Amino acid sequence: MPISRTLSAWSAAGVTLALLAGGVGAAPALAAPGEETPITTATFEWGVNAVSQGTSNSGACSYFVAGIADGTDADYRTTEGNVTLLKRAANGDALKVTRDNRCLPMVGDDSRQRALFTGGTGQHNTATGEAHIAWTGAFTIYSYGGLVPWYIQDPVLDVDATGHGVIRATLGGSAGDPGGSGAITPLTPVKNATILELDGVSISGNEIRSIPHYAGTDYFPLTDPKNPASPRSKDSAISPATKAANPTGWGSWPTDLVDFHYRSGLTTYWHSSGGSGDAKKVPYGVTLSLAGGVPDYVDIQPIKITQQPSGVQALPGDTVTLTGAATTNIPMTYQWQRADSWRGPWKNVEGATEASLVLADRKVGDAGYYRLSVQAGSLSANTYDAFVDVQALVLPWEDSKPRNRVVYAGSQAFVTSGFTGYPEPVYVPQLSRDGGKSWANVLPGDGLLNSRSMVVDAVPADWDGAQYRTLARNGHGPDVVSSIGHFTVLPAPTTPTLRLNVESHPAGTRFDVTKNNDIDVLGGGFGTPKTNLIYGIVPTASWNARGADYLAEDAVTKVEIEPGWNLRNGFFDRSVRPSAGTMKPGVDYSVVLLSATPGDRSLDAALPLPLVAAVPDPDPSTEPSPQPSTDPSTDPTTEPSPQPSTNPSTDPSTDPTIDPSPQPSTDPSLEPSTTPTGTAAPSAAPGTDGKSGSGSSTAVAGTTVGDPAGKAGGLAHTGASPLLALGGAGLLLALGAVMALRARRRNMI
Repeated sequence: MPISRTLSAWSAAGVTLALLAGGVGAAPALAAPGEETPITTATFEWGVNAVSQGTSNSGACSYFVAGIADGTDADYRTTEGNVTLLKRAANGDALKVTRDNRCLPMVGDDSRQRALFTGGTGQHNTATGEAHIAWTGAFTIYSYGGLVPWYIQDPVLDVDATGHGVIRATLGGSAGDPGGSGAITPLTPVKNATILELDGVSISGNEIRSIPHYAGTDYFPLTDPKNPASPRSKDSAISPATKAANPTGWGSWPTDLVDFHYRSGLTTYWHSSGGSGDAKKVPYGVTLSLAGGVPDYVDIQPIKITQQPSGVQALPGDTVTLTGAATTNIPMTYQWQRADSWRGPWKNVEGATEASLVLADRKVGDAGYYRLSVQAGSLSANTYDAFVDVQALVLPWEDSKPRNRVVYAGSQAFVTSGFTGYPEPVYVPQLSRDGGKSWANVLPGDGLLNSRSMVVDAVPADWDGAQYRTLARNGHGPDVVSSIGHFTVLPAPTTPTLRLNVESHPAGTRFDVTKNNDIDVLGGGFGTPKTNLIYGIVPTASWNARGADYLAEDAVTKVEIEPGWNLRNGFFDRSVRPSAGTMKPGVDYSVVLLSATPGDRSLDAALPLPLVAAVPDPDPSTEPSPQPSTDPSTDPTTEPSPQPSTNPSTDPSTDPTIDPSPQPSTDPSLEPSTTPTGTAAPSAAPGTDGKSGSGSSTAVAGTTVGDPAGKAGGLAHTGASPLLALGGAGLLLALGAVMALRARRRNMI
């Protein structure tokens, strides 16, 4: 329902009003009351919201591009057709936006980008207040620096007689991976989508005032976000706890826009979720004018922070110096600020108006967050916050030992070992290929890693049998040596292959369908899929009988995954978690991976699950007679014979309640004795192992056909993908910088 507000109420609410942009162009003559007034030069200026401005949680800058762009920097432009990009200072001044300044802040952390549409046409009924204005053109929001590019095209404003306004447009772009893989999937454009609702719309002269409608709007997601025709959940995406915590401020963007972003991957950025970033999700006000044009620009450069202060872990008695710096083309002033929390509130440090801040004679308990605030006319900017901690010295001691790793050659691997100490230790990863007689640093230069974890982008084949350790140091005392982990590097599969991860599931592992299970699966040989994949658990019989269009409709649990997220360089590493009761006793199941594109069988792979044998129901034929038998040998009151019965149903050697024989059972319900053979075409589901063609192979849990020393566990192979050409084998990427960057941007959504 529309909300009516007076002009004084707008001001009292602290809402940014949409004011006349002061652009170029003569105002149209207004008709007499009650007549339709044509509109020919309207402008529409908008910055979307704070989430779409400046640095994102991943550290990548989100910025605007004029026109429909593909997410690459090469496609960046500031004007196209009727759309021009600009920046707005706090006092309303317009600044030209450039490739160099697009991410620089204008007010606080807000880069204040705006997309300006000119040449809007339509009509306004001066008696009823109704209006219709349409613009042509588009702008693209490069969320996460282009990892999720999406656009708004040809916006239209309709205002009814109650002052309620609706802005509709075409939404389009690509689903991306905010995690950073770079994989994007084009989305079907949504035409005539409601992207914003406005309350209290009034048109006076050339000025149009309005308030974005957000607070109190609920959102009920589709049960299948990727299928617009699916029914909606009865449960709100905004939890009762979130609503209770912010009773007057929780809300959501219009359903059309949120539905779109549940497909783009930006999900909860468009409604309250209870995170500290909720305030940034609220829509910005729109600036609408009937006398438009492109404004005059002022010659002011946004403030550029050129040096960020670094956090410090100090000991009692230490003196700490923090330094920051910035540039612009007008005079600047500095002010250091302190807070007890990174969220604030921030208070000025008295007398701290230089580029450096000196904190002398630190004491335990003096911990705090510091930042440098820079002011230049109507512009302002803040450095990142730097945490200054003060504790007593603690020499490093190991609290997390490196684990043994079993990986495919060429696949990615995370290697972790941990130490506790103060100051926090740094690490020197080392590798030995001669049984620990000699050790070499893994990383170049000083070999230092500022994190417990290191990611090996492509594990070299010659790391098989190598030992791994880390040295920990915190500047006090000698290096401390970690425990030792071992690498087992398996040959990379040449066809789509799945296997149990023997790190979690050693040889002989069986899964009990009556319990919750966490099944860790490795895969390889998948090449570079260009489509999403279905990953889940299906009855083995239906997998073997699948047709060309099979999409795991009978899966007991499944998920659709993006190639770049869980399947890198053709390798797969992910858990599947069937809960108790989802698999039925006595039924054979396989973990499968397949293309989400019907008819594509090139990626099919299946891994038969080794399951605990089901306990059969009692055989009614062996139930005791309700009347005592006259035959003592069958009288239930008679003591059983000490000799085992010759009835195989009662023979303890085959009783499923008895501990299994140490010899492998020949019962196929106990052992994945054969792999799925497929039908006419190889399987397309990634994440499963199976041999294509008409033949079959036996794979006992914990061993692999042709795999020496039982290195592999429960394999099956299908498909005929070419051998993945591995590039940059052994390339090592330190996670420390990435983790620090993400920790820095803590506005969690």
